[in-house]
Amino acid sequence: MPLMIRDRSMQPHGLAIWRVLVWALLLLAALGCLQYVRHAQQVWEQLQTLAPAEPDAVAALHSMLGWDMAYLVAAFSLIVICAGCVLRQSWARPCMRLAAVLLAAWLIYSGILLWLEWQPLFSGASGDFLHTAMHQELPQVYRSMQLALLFKGLAVPPLLWLSWWLGRPAARTQFRLRR
Repeated sequence: MPLMIRDRSMQPHGLAIWRVLVWALLLLAALGCLQYVRHAQQVWEQLQTLAPAEPDAVAALHSMLGWDMAYLVAAFSLIVICAGCVLRQSWARPCMRLAAVLLAAWLIYSGILLWLEWQPLFSGASGDFLHTAMHQELPQVYRSMQLALLFKGLAVPPLLWLSWWLGRPAARTQFRLRR
């Protein structure tokens, strides 16, 4: 029986922030998968109750279902990549670097779209569009939008840092090739 020698480069060196970020991404992607599955189920139930005589509503629901499936595939792919990083597989490192950059770009893009979509409403430029009931809900909607933009903005730097860190030689040595 051959003597097993431990590789010192594979042993943890205390708390590694990149591992914490990967675990957080893994948990958030799992939560996203659950949300997309639940929403897709609700859309599917709604599709079953709609009459075929309403083609516009059916087309809108099919579009929503398609987006749910695309997001579900993306979230599941991120789970697989994060699991590979947690297990320190060499294939997962470049995949995680790309995924982190793509997630950061998506957060920036979706934040800009969110801001552009809701800004006319908050600036009062929409005029007749606002009803009395909407005026009462406007502060809560504005706070929700601000929180969404804040969380998106706070998530971008750690994702870019993670991509940078995984590209460093010190991080490269912590990943192993498949046997």
